[in-house]
Amino acid sequence: TYAHHSFTNDFDHDPDLHHFHALIRVHKRFKHHSIYQQQNKLWFVILAYSLVVFGTCFWIPVGMIRDGSLYGIVEWTDRNRRLRSAAMFLHVVCYAGFIVVLPFWTMPWYRALAAVIVHLATSGLSFAFFSQINHLNEASLMDDATRAKREASRRDARLSKSWAVEQVETSNNFCTNSFAWHILSNGLNLQIEHHLFPGLNHCHLHHIAPVVRETCLEYGVCYKEYNGWIDIFNATLNWLDKLADEDGATSGRKVKNERNWIKTIPVPLIPSTLCIN
Repeated sequence: TYAHHSFTNDFDHDPDLHHFHALIRVHKRFKHHSIYQQQNKLWFVILAYSLVVFGTCFWIPVGMIRDGSLYGIVEWTDRNRRLRSAAMFLHVVCYAGFIVVLPFWTMPWYRALAAVIVHLATSGLSFAFFSQINHLNEASLMDDATRAKREASRRDARLSKSWAVEQVETSNNFCTNSFAWHILSNGLNLQIEHHLFPGLNHCHLHHIAPVVRETCLEYGVCYKEYNGWIDIFNATLNWLDKLADEDGATSGRKVKNERNWIKTIPVPLIPSTLCIN
């Protein structure tokens, strides 16, 4: 969490970009593998997202225990603390035991299998749909040329290496005026404000959003806001389509054939008028 909030969408320092790399390519710097060709299919993306919480709660702790770090990016310093190290082992055993194994001891195998699948899928999709898609699109994973253009457009040279600017321009908001989406997403529909003030309770984020938006406009910082959840999800799907090819040249080619049913409003590359093209 600390690394993600400190170095959002930085390939070398943000571990969140590496959560899906076994199945999905979310950054151009990942070496292309044949399995990534499947990520232009909606069912495959849903399947990968369904597994993310299992990976977070089980495979990631196992990997940290084995390697002493998170993807070689964040060192697991607690391994030298006996109680915390023991707590990590206990977490892995309890999660696997209670979530995966115990149901098969308490109910028929088919009901147990259904219970495990439903738990993993719903928790995984909830996490991915309300947190990961807020960072994973072309407008938020800028290439060097786009980054340089945005930096040149800012009205204050001091902002060129600003941590706060990076948080704004690598995050996305959606349905900012919707109370229902605010509740469903636990406030992550205001992801920009959440990243700027991670310690602020999400019930207060809507109070500061107008100030953040106006400040970004004043200083020429790209503030990205989508009208609907479908729009921001489509932006992520379009990005995954593009990275499905090794050279990243798909550019949404499969969307027209396979995802028309999910597209309600065309999604521009830069969704807000507050962004500098």
